[in-house]
Amino acid sequence: MTKQRMTRHFRGDALLFLWVCRVILVPGMIIPAVMAHVPAAMAGAPASTAGHSTGLPRAAADTFRLTATRANFAQYYPTYLANGYWSVASSLLGTAPTVSHMAGIMDYEADDVSRPAAIPNWNEIDYLDGGAWLNGGTVDAHTHTDYRQTLDMHDGVLRTHYRWIDGERTTEVSVTAFVSESSPHLGVVSLELMPRFSGRVRLRFTLRSPPNPTRVPLARMTAEQFSALSAATHQENLATAANRDPIWYPGHVDVTDSGGDTAADTLFMTGAAVRGRAVALAAAIALPADLRDMHKTVQTAGGTTGLDIDVSVQRGHRYRFTKFVAASSAGWGGGAAEDLAAARDARQRGLSSLLEDHVKAWHELWRSDILVGGGGELQRTIHSDLFYLLENSTVDTSWPVGACGFSSHYFDHVFWDNDLWVFPSMLLLHPSRAKSLIQFRQRTLPQALARAAAHGLAGAMYPWEADPWSGEDVTPAFAVQNADREIHVNGAVALAQWQYYLATRDRAWLEERAFPVIRSVADFWASRVAFNAAKHRFEILGVTSPEEDYTDVNNEIYTNQVAHRSLEAAIGAARVLGVPPDPKWRETADSLYLPSRGDSGGYFDFDPSTPHDKTTSWMATSVPMLSIPAVDFDAGADTLKGLFEHSVRAIGPVRVRANQMVLVMIAIQAANVGESDYFSDFIGGSESANDPFLKPPFNVRSETPQNDSTYLLASSGGFIQAFVYGLTGLRIEENGLAEKFAPTLPKSLSYLRLVNLQFRGKAVDVVISRLPSGRVVRSVTFKAAEHSRGER
Repeated sequence: MTKQRMTRHFRGDALLFLWVCRVILVPGMIIPAVMAHVPAAMAGAPASTAGHSTGLPRAAADTFRLTATRANFAQYYPTYLANGYWSVASSLLGTAPTVSHMAGIMDYEADDVSRPAAIPNWNEIDYLDGGAWLNGGTVDAHTHTDYRQTLDMHDGVLRTHYRWIDGERTTEVSVTAFVSESSPHLGVVSLELMPRFSGRVRLRFTLRSPPNPTRVPLARMTAEQFSALSAATHQENLATAANRDPIWYPGHVDVTDSGGDTAADTLFMTGAAVRGRAVALAAAIALPADLRDMHKTVQTAGGTTGLDIDVSVQRGHRYRFTKFVAASSAGWGGGAAEDLAAARDARQRGLSSLLEDHVKAWHELWRSDILVGGGGELQRTIHSDLFYLLENSTVDTSWPVGACGFSSHYFDHVFWDNDLWVFPSMLLLHPSRAKSLIQFRQRTLPQALARAAAHGLAGAMYPWEADPWSGEDVTPAFAVQNADREIHVNGAVALAQWQYYLATRDRAWLEERAFPVIRSVADFWASRVAFNAAKHRFEILGVTSPEEDYTDVNNEIYTNQVAHRSLEAAIGAARVLGVPPDPKWRETADSLYLPSRGDSGGYFDFDPSTPHDKTTSWMATSVPMLSIPAVDFDAGADTLKGLFEHSVRAIGPVRVRANQMVLVMIAIQAANVGESDYFSDFIGGSESANDPFLKPPFNVRSETPQNDSTYLLASSGGFIQAFVYGLTGLRIEENGLAEKFAPTLPKSLSYLRLVNLQFRGKAVDVVISRLPSGRVVRSVTFKAAEHSRGER
């Protein structure tokens, strides 16, 4: 333990004699207390919070809700409902067909890049009131009154209500939709109508082939051509709320068969992504029992199969129509016949039963939570980021997350976002879900080994952009410099594997699954470095910085550091397993140049022989990446302060257009050096509903305030890490949960509470609070692990 770090550790295995042990930590002291209670004045935390007690206080419930009103008719960024396996996007009306994706269903059109294929639209229910179709008209404040659409993140349900005025005919419309968390193959849309008239109406329930995209030849497009296309399309699409960038179109599923049955009120559709995997969907429709004079038909035309119902309705009577949909893909589920059976079984169970189980599953997930006191919109923002992270994750799989989750942005490719941004944010809150993300790297190790060999290197060279199904390198041609040189992704891969072991002490998993990855990445670094004989050190030359405007630089500060940390992880893992580490790992780690300041005493991002002078950057510096918690960067207080000040100066000129990934890491830098005001400034989302990165009405995160890359999960993960690790000062290390930095609490917050974390087989609560003297303290409570984590 170095003088620089002054680190204290908490070991779960040292507390086996206690059911609960709480330690209250302030700089320079540890005060143990058995079965202790933190005084309310110290903790500042509420007695009960949503999901953690039998009651659900109103204020807590509100922080789980995001609501669209008529004010959002002009600017509406859709949310999506998902369960880690498949999804559906929202629409203003709640009944219109919207894009849907399924994990691993990729389009491999030869002249395009690998991209997620949109599966058949499955959520549409349309309604003809005798004069017009509900989904066919425009939505405005005159025709759709009393409008309210609420995403209830605590329940995982989207509820929509409005009054539709079509000339002389008015109908009350209510829609409930969810993708089941408890039954992963099922999705449900339920429409309740109350017509203010009597007469004949029609209902239409469809499965639709997604439209063929207008493709761009990205497989052969150069960087210059791509830049020109982006510049030409950006301004003309700036005013619309969604689907703005023609580059991010979804791929296609070719429908191979479809049909329906009027006697059984069912539909089915099968297909396959272009050069990709097969998918199937089936729907079973539940109709009101008291419908009169009903006539039913099934029609298939233009890629759409629909069940049409013509029926008489009575004024003031409520009618509920529910569409139960089952979905599967090659290797996940059994195909159309099994989907039909599952949809019929769901209909037999009924809406109430399915919804109850789904909501219960979400409530179990929320037993682990992050709570803040006095943070205005901050609590709601935390919940929305956790919600998007949860609905993009699974348990006991090897599914990664694409950069933008269940969307076509960034082509659903897998970046370092999966390993050092999303994974750490889930690791202590939902470790079994975090594990699935990084098991993708284990599944695709053979591809990484082959790629390293093709580049004349040892070990495993993971792609900068990996296909989520095949694991192959799918970096577009216009970003080839990233494919070959943005090699810091390999460090991210190895550190995530090591962090999971450190958090769980799962030795069997380390030996059988993780160590082959960690070892192979260490072999890669040992073969990739170059020895500088004049300076007696190893260097890493010719890399692309995380600040990607710089594509061929030497000794980039973050790349060298993450390489060093992953070499140390390999040595540590070998020690745990009792196997001899390759001597090259230690030789490389000990002699690898780790730059922090140059000969002049100033801080720099990479070798100053390359000018750091580009004015188009949206990152400005890669130095903040050293504060990624899993990197566990070691430095003295003066160096940490100097690096922080360097980051603040560098980001200033580009702040208004900056990538949020760099801003959240500057927030963690600020916490590391005790600058709570700077933390509040850089973290965003805390004081109002006007955070430029959060698109209305459902807190859809964009990469920058201006660009079209939305649903960015790296920013969500980094934002969550700022609270789990940044403000708490805790890090996951070999000796336990380490107090690496003093706790920090912004002035606007009265407390930070991390509820029901999981660490080495124990549940852990962490509270950061402020004493009456103003001193910020930290308490950590280890408890017996819960048997049920609410994770399927």
